[in-house]
Amino acid sequence: MTSISPHNQRFLRDAFGSVLTDGACVIDSDREIGYVRLDLGPHCSGPDSAYWDGWFNVTPTRDGNRLRGKAMKGDLVQVVRGGQTAVASS
Repeated sequence: MTSISPHNQRFLRDAFGSVLTDGACVIDSDREIGYVRLDLGPHCSGPDSAYWDGWFNVTPTRDGNRLRGKAMKGDLVQVVRGGQTAVASS
């Protein structure tokens, strides 16, 4: 993927506002570590498409098959930075 449509920038934020990129390490809604895969393949729209609705895959490994990942949106994940994460208190 080489470009991101300007109107899709809003989808590329996690639950706390951090920027999501392809390959970013995240904690998903099941509290499991995974990696963002924005490139969904030749027949699926991604961030470079006007038809993308913000869904992407989170795979267990960075080079994992994108079709074996969990479908997630930005508000369902949290970017992991430097081994530390911010924990939201309720």
